[in-house]
Amino acid sequence: MSLTHLTDFPDKLSPMLVKELRQGMRARSFTMLFLIFQLLLGFILLSASASSSMDSAGSFASGVIFTMFGIAALFIQPMRGVTALSSEITGNTIEMMALTRLSASRIVFGKWIAIVSQTALILITIIPYLILRYFFGGMILLGELVFLSLIFLTSMALTAVMVGMSATNAKLSRILPVVGFIFMLQIIPGVLFRGGFNNFMSYCTLSDWESRVGIFSYVSFIAYFGWCALSHGISVIAPAAENHSTLRRLIALALTCVAVAIGFHPAVDARILPVILGIILAPAVITALTEPSNLLPPIYKPFLKRGLPGRVAAVFLLPGWPAGVFYTTLLLAISIGGFFAAARPSISSYALAEIWIFSLAIIGGILLPALLASNFSKQESKRLTNFLVFLLGSIILTIIPAIFANINNHENYLWFFIWNPPVFIAMESERTFDKNQLLAAAMIVDGIILTLLLVTATIAFRGYREIIKEAESGLAHSTPAP
Repeated sequence: MSLTHLTDFPDKLSPMLVKELRQGMRARSFTMLFLIFQLLLGFILLSASASSSMDSAGSFASGVIFTMFGIAALFIQPMRGVTALSSEITGNTIEMMALTRLSASRIVFGKWIAIVSQTALILITIIPYLILRYFFGGMILLGELVFLSLIFLTSMALTAVMVGMSATNAKLSRILPVVGFIFMLQIIPGVLFRGGFNNFMSYCTLSDWESRVGIFSYVSFIAYFGWCALSHGISVIAPAAENHSTLRRLIALALTCVAVAIGFHPAVDARILPVILGIILAPAVITALTEPSNLLPPIYKPFLKRGLPGRVAAVFLLPGWPAGVFYTTLLLAISIGGFFAAARPSISSYALAEIWIFSLAIIGGILLPALLASNFSKQESKRLTNFLVFLLGSIILTIIPAIFANINNHENYLWFFIWNPPVFIAMESERTFDKNQLLAAAMIVDGIILTLLLVTATIAFRGYREIIKEAESGLAHSTPAP
């Protein structure tokens, strides 16, 4: 009986995935990373075992394995996705892929899975070193395996962010994730290892309820951000007649309602609720407020078929930033109302005012760049780029006045910049300002910005009249007469 052997990838795999895997595995960047990773890891571990005692060699071996794999998985591999989609767009090969009946989803997921598969290959090669580390003694087996899994899952999410953001033509949107990487590499080690390496390994053993909830929440957080990024990349390269926004908005809306419901549980600290809501709302709101308003009749027809409820839902769920403004208003109303209702009497009014000021400063910090981008973006494709430019300008106009005020001891000087909501964060940290006055000012400023955004979106909706009429006439002709 002859044994068959695998000579090629199975036909069931996506052609995009097979193409990316072949190119990625042959690329010098991956082969050099793989070989250098193995050589350095083997050399350092063998040297440690020869020159150190068994007790210290075990901790050193774990540190080397996690450090080497962390550099490869959290930095080098995700960075390979910076030009994953932009290279196809600039090379005008997206249209050729569409002719092969590859959907936008298969293209994006194929590129993402290809990079993740290479990272998984590096993870598999760590197993022999883990066996060697086990014989050194003092190994917290479950904790270290969970920690390696968290590094790999984080790498998957970061790769998704890089691949999804690479769909935009703006270089700024691809540079910001790199800056985020650098910031992350400075912050994460201090957060993870505050109690020491062994304490964190004990935390990863999932021995108590707090550790299980914490790790589950972290995995859910990175999975959501990764999915949002991939969904954004799909919507950018997809044909204009495809609607990928409605499902994304419905999921974010459902998660917001779930978070508010969880906030009513007595075991949940109400001060954590704004953090959870911020994590959910940030990608959903930024995406909704920066989407191009290229509405076509086929997108509006499914809403028309559902009558009045469909028309009402279209105001919030249609693709494009005009509907995104009303969708953002709905999310903010649910979030603010839920937090106000879930606030415990045990929280002092001073702490509650701090939470509200900080939250309103972040909300206004997103709404102001969106308002400027909606009025100063001549090209729809540049809307996200303009939003990022205005956002960076808003941050700079917060840092510089705050530094100037602290140097010259003129904190009241910051009142001239309250039109820029992030300034309230700097003002809240100063004891010279009354919290109630800051809260009232933040509410007024955010209210004005949101009102202007709603007016701008209402005016933009008037441009949809012809499209709506065309969709209604097309639906009337397609409906059979009784």
